[in-house]
Amino acid sequence: MNKVFMLGYYQGVIETAPKILSAAKTNELAIAMAIQHLRHAGVDSATINHFLVEDAHADMRQVSHCITLNADELETLQAKILRMGHLA
Repeated sequence: MNKVFMLGYYQGVIETAPKILSAAKTNELAIAMAIQHLRHAGVDSATINHFLVEDAHADMRQVSHCITLNADELETLQAKILRMGHLA
């Protein structure tokens, strides 16, 4: 895993998320997208958790919740958050 790339990816999600979203929802979206991306790359859950909490300084509670979700649940969560940004 390239940490510099992933930190940029994580920050990019935050910067391009709909501005109407709360900070918590924006962070949750970035966490969910990073988890999904890293899983597709074959990175194990412990490494993903460490990266998000220690390197990206993501909220540990949100990471713990999202890391337990499967791919379908992560996609559903992302879609739900993005809909919030478009409905407001």
